[in-house]
Amino acid sequence: MNTLTAQRDIHSDPQTIADIILNIAELADWNPALNSTGTRDQSARIGHPYPVSTRIPGRATLTYTRAAPDQIAWRLEVAGSTEAGQWDLQPRGATTRVIHTMTHSGALFTLMHNAMSSVPTWRLDRLQQRAENHARLS
Repeated sequence: MNTLTAQRDIHSDPQTIADIILNIAELADWNPALNSTGTRDQSARIGHPYPVSTRIPGRATLTYTRAAPDQIAWRLEVAGSTEAGQWDLQPRGATTRVIHTMTHSGALFTLMHNAMSSVPTWRLDRLQQRAENHARLS
């Protein structure tokens, strides 16, 4: 198993950030690993396997496994490999510290480890932009 982690202080409240992460219908808009989610669910259902299209050819499913005020987790399964994604949300006054951890298992993700090393940072870049834009518009 390979684990990758990145963290960022985002000028937004934890609930707004959680809502963005849990909005499965718009997840592909900011998650660089996904092409589309093919659902209209505004809030992911825990334990429901959503068919998704990833940058990797083949069938894939994304299942949210936890949605708590301080932590969101999912499991992405593609081509016989798995990503366990976790988002820890820590309020810090006007900001929220977001720690994103990805743990990969399976042959495909082992081969792609170096190519995946920047993905947590890319996800945080896009999440930050989305959350801070939402805060400015509110």
